[in-house]
Amino acid sequence: MSSRDTVSSIIIIMKVPAVVLLILGSVHLVTTDSHSLSLMATITSGETQFPEITMVLLVNDVPVEYYDSGIKKIVSRRYWRVNDSIQETDLRDYVVADIDNILQQLSHTLMKKYNHTQGVHVCQLIAACDLEDDTMSRFFVINAYDGEEKFQYDALSHTLNTLVPEFVWNKVTSDLRKQTFSNIYRPLCVRTLRRYLQEDKDILLRKERPRVRVIQKTEPHSGRTQVSCVATGFYPRRVNMTLLRDDRPVPDRELTGGEVLPNGDGTYQLRRSLSVSEEELRERHRYTCTVSHLSVDNKLDVNWEPEAPADAVLISAVLIAVLVLTALIITAIVLCRKRRHTEIKNLCPSAVGVKYAAAQKSDADSSSSSSVS
Repeated sequence: MSSRDTVSSIIIIMKVPAVVLLILGSVHLVTTDSHSLSLMATITSGETQFPEITMVLLVNDVPVEYYDSGIKKIVSRRYWRVNDSIQETDLRDYVVADIDNILQQLSHTLMKKYNHTQGVHVCQLIAACDLEDDTMSRFFVINAYDGEEKFQYDALSHTLNTLVPEFVWNKVTSDLRKQTFSNIYRPLCVRTLRRYLQEDKDILLRKERPRVRVIQKTEPHSGRTQVSCVATGFYPRRVNMTLLRDDRPVPDRELTGGEVLPNGDGTYQLRRSLSVSEEELRERHRYTCTVSHLSVDNKLDVNWEPEAPADAVLISAVLIAVLVLTALIITAIVLCRKRRHTEIKNLCPSAVGVKYAAAQKSDADSSSSSSVS
């Protein structure tokens, strides 16, 4: 297993359009006994650094197998198993070849339909089966092109929904696909999912509790306050988060974020943020971040209530009062010093007076001396 194909698989997953990410996120149901096996395949046309075709097999939300047209083989993605080997290689090779052929046809048809002869274009296919209480509850295929969904196929009821006329199957194709999914893909999906859940239950069935907090920061450009509900460190991926204002859910249109992102340790994180104005802060609303997850029996609630901002008029009044008081104090000090200076001058005789008194005394002494003689 080379580092190149590892990086390629990670980058391809990061470039998945939003519609497919939403589908992938919805595969893992919230009930304890629901599990899914999903295959996400991508064909990229145009000049890129990525392999033309990549395929990733996931159990619930954990990659377990990988293939791309560069290495041309299926490799294990179970990082917790050293020198892991892939079972049923012949059948898996058939699946890879079939998906490769389907992707080529889909991409060619859609590029021709939209007259896309230049640039980079991405065609994706996701197939998944869900087991609920060990019984298959869903089995479907969805195709997306450049981030827009093009068709859905329900492999349990064998119904196709598409807005692209070119994807409408004739009876021969419909019967062939029905047999393929019923006889090959359905049993393979169930068998593979059960085996992985049994062999790697310590990894795939673990539950890690989210850490929840509410944080705030000032937005640098608008000066508004951003209130964020953050949950991190949880597994499995599926989580429900709601931001409440005075015990009422904040409408989604007012929130940003909401995409579950991976941490580097195999857990996940989620953040939803609300921009709050100064006027709303003065109204003293109570904000509550509430999170539901399989690892906890009850909801996790974290409250945040902003401190009331000081009123501008009150601030101005206080400043004026401080300035006036300061001026009065300074004036009083100056007057007191001036008064003290005046009193000292009145108590002490002047220099001229002192000289005159000394002269008078000298004359008197002289007269007294003459009389004695």
